[in-house]
This record gives sequence, C-alpha cells and structure tokens, in this order.
Amino acid sequence: MKSEELLKLTASEPLTLEQEYQMQISWWEDNDKCTFIVLDKARWMSGSCTEEDCMVGDVNLFLIDSEDLSMAEIEIMIAEPGYRGKGFGKEVTMMMMYYGVTQLQVTKFQAKINLENTISIAMFRNMHFEEVSISHAFQEVTLQLMVDNCRKDWLLEQMNWVKEEKYSEMKQRLEGDIQSAFVQ
Repeated sequence: MKSEELLKLTASEPLTLEQEYQMQISWWEDNDKCTFIVLDKARWMSGSCTEEDCMVGDVNLFLIDSEDLSMAEIEIMIAEPGYRGKGFGKEVTMMMMYYGVTQLQVTKFQAKINLENTISIAMFRNMHFEEVSISHAFQEVTLQLMVDNCRKDWLLEQMNWVKEEKYSEMKQRLEGDIQSAFVQ
C-alpha cells in the first residue's frame, strides 16, 4: 500500500508496520468485518512461490449498522496492476456477496468508490448496483444493491460452483496434490 495510485483509488492512508499489525488484530477479533485475500491460484498451485508472493488483492465486507446486520459495505482492491481488468475483481466481489448473503444474511450492499475510479464504478453498476449519493467533499460515489429474491437467485446461480472449505484443509490437500505430482 505504498502506491500513490492505490491509496487514492481506495481512499486509504499509508500505515506504519505497527499500524498494519494493529489492523490485522482488529480484523481477526472484530465480528463486524470479513476479508478474503485474493491469490493467483495458478501460481500458488504450481508450488513455485509462497502464498504471500501469490497475493494480488483483497475483498472486504463491513457490517456497518449494529442495529441492522443485513446491511454491509463491500470493497475490492486488486493491488497488482498485471491482474487488473481480467475479471478477478468481479469474481471475488461476487464471491464475497455470495458469502454475505448465504452466511451472514446480508440483503443490502453498499460500495463507496472514489469518483476517479471509473473502472470500479462501472463494475459495480454492471452488477446492478445503483447510485444513491455523491459526496463532492470526499470525492466518492455511494452505490447500493438491494438483494431481493430475484437478485439472490441470480447470485446463487452465478456462484453455484463455490464450495466453502477451511483454508488450512484446502492448503494441506493442495500441497499433497503438488507433492504427489512431483513424485509421479
């Protein structure tokens, strides 16, 4: 997160290493946050690099109203420039929405996006998010999606291939597959 472009597009501030650690603790302990780390699966499964070297971004979900747990803010960041524009953002955003709908009973998503981030705005609009406000002071647009039965059915159909699995179990299974491929 040292990239000026990413900081601007994600409306983020640079953090010290200590602040990053504190942020990680917060994400681990808080019940109102959820994050998925986006990995390049092909690189990771090849066994030629570490998980950290395969990271390309993240997608986050925030339960923003303690009185209404059905509403969440969603944000996506594909940090590695070579991975942008290839569908990773849309795929992981839809996966997080799927998780929010099926596991957390979220029925309303909001996305707050920098006005200059026209690619993200277009992606969310293509997923049927609608503009609800523009803040010129913060230079951001707020888009929203109400998940009615029709949109829920559409999302479930789009994500029918998704299978929830514990990361540690999947990692162990894949590492076993990679090792047996080398042995054969």
